[in-house]
Amino acid sequence: MPADQRGSVYTTAKGFGLQWRDETGQRRRQAGFTSRSEARSWFQDVERRRMRGETPAPSPLTLCELVDEYLAQHVAEANTIRALRDRLKLATDGIPVKPRAKERAHGLGGVRVDRLDARTVGAWRKRLPAGSAWHAHKALRQVLSFAVRAKLVSENVARLVPNPEPKRREVPTFGSWEQLDRLALELHPARASLPIVVAGTGLRPEEWLGLEWRDVDLKAGVLHVRRVYTDGRIKDYGKQSRSRRRLPLRRRAVEALRAAPQGFGSSLVYPGAEGGYLSLHAWRRDEWYPALESAGLPHLVPYSLRHSFASFGIAAGVSLFYLARLMGSSVEQIDKTYGHMLPDSEEYLRGLLDMFDAAQAEACDAADVV
Repeated sequence: MPADQRGSVYTTAKGFGLQWRDETGQRRRQAGFTSRSEARSWFQDVERRRMRGETPAPSPLTLCELVDEYLAQHVAEANTIRALRDRLKLATDGIPVKPRAKERAHGLGGVRVDRLDARTVGAWRKRLPAGSAWHAHKALRQVLSFAVRAKLVSENVARLVPNPEPKRREVPTFGSWEQLDRLALELHPARASLPIVVAGTGLRPEEWLGLEWRDVDLKAGVLHVRRVYTDGRIKDYGKQSRSRRRLPLRRRAVEALRAAPQGFGSSLVYPGAEGGYLSLHAWRRDEWYPALESAGLPHLVPYSLRHSFASFGIAAGVSLFYLARLMGSSVEQIDKTYGHMLPDSEEYLRGLLDMFDAAQAEACDAADVV
């Protein structure tokens, strides 16, 4: 191939095409470009490098086909796959023209992955709604990383486009135990203890949905997290060592559980009306939100109970390391979500260190007296 070969661009009925001679001298064509510059850019970035042996042959897959292939082989929980598919729809199908509209625009699903470039991805990223842009872009990077590993493309062009993480939003929490007591009075007697127990332990919704009485030791003041109820089925935690944990029960939680009625034909702590597992979606709609309204409280989601546990723990001086163990998460994630709630670091740490030094000095004085 001549070193200065650039190919010859020609006009087609739907745009532009490009013809050139490959390394064997055979004439080749490629059409489907929207502009002359796109055709020449593709030739320089993909085909010439391929002929030099620097990259594999261009992939015939469109982004939509790549997404389907990736999700089919990706090993993850069903709810994780579902969330990933929803985020990738913003890349393949585009952005809804109007809120809740089925019609979408600016989708990249029909574009061949070897023709994606940073400018195209950047223009798509620019149009995304602020609330979903970071997640959607991150999902696209994930899929194109798979394409690189599978040698379908030589470079992940989505990584060339900045994806700034959105500013941290204040996590919604209940302000006091008094608010939680008011909420408890408005819930069904079978679930009156739920706000106190969950805000007192930091359980995730899928954890308290699967909680059984055999997991609770009121005499020892301990609650065991052993399983979750998600996607309509019960699942042992198994490999997730951080999530399977033993939690100390504060006095409020012990008293609430002792007062909770047991039975209802179920071994579950919080069963549904028929004794089986509670439908979180229906329960939120039919009981949780009406109870909040009756108690005169803000429209908070049940997950706010977990956030409240973290807020109360930080206010009590619990370290992020220990809080992460209690909540079954990583210190990094806890710091990212709740770190801003920490007291002024210098004053707070100075107080802790002074208290430690005073205790040590007192212990030494006592030893000298003895």
